[in-house]
Amino acid sequence: MVDRHVTQQNISSLLRKLEDSDSDLRYMSLNDLHGILTSPQIATLGPDNRSANEISNGLLKALDDQHGDVQNMALKCLGPLALRLPFELLIPLLEQLSNLTTSQTIDTSVPNTALRTIVDMLPRPQPGQPASNSVMVSYRAVSQVLIPRLTGPTKSPSGRRGSMVPGMLEKDASKGFSSDAIDVLIKIVTCFGPLLQESELDALQGAVMAIINNDTAGTVVTKRALAAISALVLHLSDAQLNKFVDEIAKDLSSNISIVHRRHLIALVGTISRSAPTKIGPHIPTLVPFVFAALGEGGAPST
Repeated sequence: MVDRHVTQQNISSLLRKLEDSDSDLRYMSLNDLHGILTSPQIATLGPDNRSANEISNGLLKALDDQHGDVQNMALKCLGPLALRLPFELLIPLLEQLSNLTTSQTIDTSVPNTALRTIVDMLPRPQPGQPASNSVMVSYRAVSQVLIPRLTGPTKSPSGRRGSMVPGMLEKDASKGFSSDAIDVLIKIVTCFGPLLQESELDALQGAVMAIINNDTAGTVVTKRALAAISALVLHLSDAQLNKFVDEIAKDLSSNISIVHRRHLIALVGTISRSAPTKIGPHIPTLVPFVFAALGEGGAPST
């Protein structure tokens, strides 16, 4: 076992080098840090979480590095770091990263990628096995921070009274919808879908459908939104699925735009492929609307 004091000294030295003007030195420091974080010989980063907190802060700064190689190495470090963080430090790390997705000064794809990296590394439920304590701790962190941030709005980190931050899935006035945020949602559902509560599934589904129902959503964003629904529908209860299908049928029977109708028909095809067994009983309800749109029959009665 590596001496804990020596490890802490090494970490502190590496983190100081992240302030160096030489990008190669910053990169090598992160590479060495990654070696420490992934070493099976190091059981803990310290008894008081000081080193873990310093690493989190150092990596957050490195995500804003002007050199792509340094950014990528910082991203590579976040996954193994998350596995070593206690709940009380994992929460603020997720909060800070989710807050960076609204930044106007950095490429917001970076913090979104960081969130996906962390979620992918966290312990997740396994089929046929009860969720372990570490899995439940990971889910609680995701549930407490990321799901509310995706669906929004949430209180501003500035603490100003009444100040709110829009959800990551909401449309930004200047940037539009974020396909990167949708990918974060997909990763969460893929990893923690069996543990998601009905209220969380409803909130996530509603946020994604707001994109699909929006005529201004671009092709790339709409495709990612359809992929997100494909992941979500696998975990909907029968009651939720019945309500979802009824809402789709109601919209298709309404006087909606051609773009909106096209999106909904694509949605029907997507969920039919992703969950054929679950959707099967609802095919008689949905298919007539598809045929009507294709001109193979009259508009179905409602």
